[in-house]
Amino acid sequence: MKLAKIFASMLLVLGLVYFLTQNAGENSKVFVDLIFKQYENAPVSMIILGALTIGILIGYLSAVFSVLSGKSEIRSLQNKNRSLTEELNNLRNVAIDEGIYDTEGGEY
Repeated sequence: MKLAKIFASMLLVLGLVYFLTQNAGENSKVFVDLIFKQYENAPVSMIILGALTIGILIGYLSAVFSVLSGKSEIRSLQNKNRSLTEELNNLRNVAIDEGIYDTEGGEY
């Protein structure tokens, strides 16, 4: 499975490189107006590559936080399960006949 992911990522990178080289002509300059800065002659290939890189980083960070929160939830549920199992075992080990002879008249 890991080799399939690596192969798929290599195909994606090769496709991206092919796409970027097709858009790397002389007329492929665009005007980019970001909030903080403006670029007059930015190459389209660099815009595409930058957008893809930012998207991958945001996706990776959101996946990492999701996995970490899932692991912490699993850990807390395992601790709760362990404590409930110990409580159940303690209740099972209580002697059943402790209160049998504690009647008032001495009768059963």
